Amino acid sequence: MNRPQIVRFAAFVTVLAVLLGYVVYHRTSPNATAYTTVSPQKQQAQTVTNLENYFVNYRMHRDRVMTEEIATLKALISNPSISQSAKDEATATMVRDTQELKEETQAEGLLSARGFPLSAVTITQNKAVVVIGATNLNSEQIGRIADTITEVTSLPPQDVVILPKS
Repeated sequence: MNRPQIVRFAAFVTVLAVLLGYVVYHRTSPNATAYTTVSPQKQQAQTVTNLENYFVNYRMHRDRVMTEEIATLKALISNPSISQSAKDEATATMVRDTQELKEETQAEGLLSARGFPLSAVTITQNKAVVVIGATNLNSEQIGRIADTITEVTSLPPQDVVILPKS
């Protein structure tokens, strides 16, 4: 594997580890097993807040990882002891990463405007993964989500993975 692939793989593994840690933490927290009486309105508000926090934390982590990756790539590019081909590769990786981040942000904005304000999009060269803050998506909603992603990325619909999150 070449360096850009390793960097991208490491970033992907980091995101997965954070998401897994989040799930494990929230499923094993003391509040998860406590039996209390909560009004349905309060419970729904708490669920929405937790869901909003999930997406905010995801975006913050994504931005932090991207900032670190770009800093690493810039350091490689400005290092005089690195070969020109490695610098060119680092530049291409930085451009590709920036384009993917731009597409992710654009897709999330369009999804929000089209009725899905809680969304997180991850785009790679050949796949897009969309996490939507909803429990039951009907076929019309799935179609709108897939159309939005294909519009932004030019990926075919079969390369768009939609994951409902509640």
